[in-house]
Amino acid sequence: MKRITVPGKASSNGSGSKTEPKSKAAEGRTLDRQRQFRNIQAGLRAIVSEMKRVTWPSRDEWVSATMVVIGLVVVVALWTRLISFIIELLLGQTS
Repeated sequence: MKRITVPGKASSNGSGSKTEPKSKAAEGRTLDRQRQFRNIQAGLRAIVSEMKRVTWPSRDEWVSATMVVIGLVVVVALWTRLISFIIELLLGQTS
């Protein structure tokens, strides 16, 4: 008697060389993962490409910009404290 096997499935006696195909859902998940990986890869390549084009500031520019920021923070803090002090005087409240 001859054994009949379904295409894509191994025969029950183990002599077949074909393996069982993945289900369509499993194939879809695999394709989705591959697509996501390629998208992430493309995004990272774009980031690297853009980072190579950036003109980075020199150390002197970094230091001067940092000093400007610190100076402005101090000025705003003093201004805020001054306004708060004037309002306390006008309203007669002490902290």
